[in-house]
Amino acid sequence: MAVDRALVHGVSVALATYNGAHYLKEQLDSLADQTYLPSELVVTDDGSSDETLEMLAEFATTAPFPVRIHRNPVRLGYRANFMHAASLCSGSLISFCDQDDVWRRDNLEQVVAGFDDPDVLLVFHNALLVKADRQPISPFYATPPVAGCAPILTLNPWMFAWGFMQTFRADLKNAMPEWEQAQCHLFPGEVLGHDMFFFLLAASLGKVRYLDEMLTEYRQHDNNTVGSKKRTPPTLIERWRYRFEDRSETYGHLAHVATINADLLGQLSRSDAMPETLKSAAGTAAQAWLPIARLYGDRARCCRGGAIGRLKAFLRLWRAGFYGESSFWTLGRNAMLKDFVLGVICAPLILRIGARSSLTDRTCRRGLRTLGQAQTASR
Repeated sequence: MAVDRALVHGVSVALATYNGAHYLKEQLDSLADQTYLPSELVVTDDGSSDETLEMLAEFATTAPFPVRIHRNPVRLGYRANFMHAASLCSGSLISFCDQDDVWRRDNLEQVVAGFDDPDVLLVFHNALLVKADRQPISPFYATPPVAGCAPILTLNPWMFAWGFMQTFRADLKNAMPEWEQAQCHLFPGEVLGHDMFFFLLAASLGKVRYLDEMLTEYRQHDNNTVGSKKRTPPTLIERWRYRFEDRSETYGHLAHVATINADLLGQLSRSDAMPETLKSAAGTAAQAWLPIARLYGDRARCCRGGAIGRLKAFLRLWRAGFYGESSFWTLGRNAMLKDFVLGVICAPLILRIGARSSLTDRTCRRGLRTLGQAQTASR
């Protein structure tokens, strides 16, 4: 694939390491073998006690691009370590890199071409899950999660892509001072992952492009910090138990996170550090997140409290069109049935016999509609 090198002023690869010597050489070799070479490799090591630093130093002597190695004076943890690596990058594009994966030779070539549209803020791609010895397992995405290039504010707001498959414009780095206020929607009390943070920004402020090419071998082994573990299919009882969970905690948490996201984006809209085009988009995105917070607040109220309060919350959702097909954020008919039956009617019973919320609600998969409808819904 031909790539116009005038499109970018270099791609920085941000590699966070910690005791990764066992698999690191294969990853480094795959970086040096890229058909489109990065402008630099920035490594932040989080206190490795094995041969990781020695391997990096040796690689730096022969690499066909500059290699900058930084050793953290204190342990940061993998999220903050990746954020530190990104903060040190100088390229106009930044590509996260795991220490134990292997990149396909045309990884960066394909990814850079995906930024041909200046409104694309992030490109992510498919990957091949492999065993520790690189024997293939399966594609990471069995079906494409996005149809090509998704316009601004059209993706499910809870969607994200893992860091090893994403590259983003360095303009988004200007939002990093706000990172620690962002909260993970999956794990209450935890700061948002580095990869989730940049995906949130990109989807809220511009376009996101997906490439259905397996450009990385995503190695699965016993020491993965985050991995795709093989799980036993749920039993019939477990499936029914999930259906009768108390979802009020899940929905309440999502409402809280949506409010935080609206506040964060509002702050970015007033930040002198942000480019003017992104500041304007951030103000619009902040307003778009507010109805999502109200939506999940009312979904939580459908599942708890008195009968009249539960019914009123359901009617607010219904009147706002959140169960229809034309609103900015659509839950769908199945969610309407669930909220009415399991919430309005059966909430007292669910609270007594149901399982506690698992914070893994999978409704709301239809996505956002249009920016104009978003602004209408937020008023």
